[in-house]
Amino acid sequence: MKKFTIFLFITFTSCQAFAQHSLSDLYTGKAKLTFLGLDFTQAKYIGRIGFTDPVAIKTQYLASWNNLIEYEPKKFSLQEAFKLRPDQYQSKVTDMIKLNESADVKENITEEAYAITEEQVKKSVSRYSLSEKDGIGLVYVVESLNKNAEKMYVWATFIDLKTKKVLFTERLEGAPAGFGFRNYWAGAVYKINKSIGSKYYKIWSKSTI
Repeated sequence: MKKFTIFLFITFTSCQAFAQHSLSDLYTGKAKLTFLGLDFTQAKYIGRIGFTDPVAIKTQYLASWNNLIEYEPKKFSLQEAFKLRPDQYQSKVTDMIKLNESADVKENITEEAYAITEEQVKKSVSRYSLSEKDGIGLVYVVESLNKNAEKMYVWATFIDLKTKKVLFTERLEGAPAGFGFRNYWAGAVYKINKSIGSKYYKIWSKSTI
């Protein structure tokens, strides 16, 4: 009987270790959400007049836009948008900051139309090295900062952090606003966050539970 009990314990523990989350776990309070920040590795910058200093974008702004998520949580937190308790939410952008060191900004400034696909999003996520392994992660895979259209386009992508499996992804947009280059495009991130709270949370929660 003792051996059987030990066997059951080992089996249960092993199953837990390999358990995967579904997106419905987020809406039913069974999984913690980690906002991972912005992945710029596939981004293009459309409208050359709006992106005149690619070196500064790469060396300063890619990190700064991510750091704002943690430095200004009252403005950029998604806890309220997803109706989560404090212990159910955190932001952790260090992995995206490191990933974005490989982003090529200069060669991706263009006047041409550009879009990425869901498969490209999944391919990008498969290359992530994530320090957080528990719960569900949300990353904005940035498609473009479009000065001509006055929009930022991102793929809001939910990931099972243990397996890096993409649970769901959807293309969203936000209009930039603010004084100065950093704040102008950070304003688009703010608008995207707000749209999740005002519109997409309800749609996503109904479609995943």
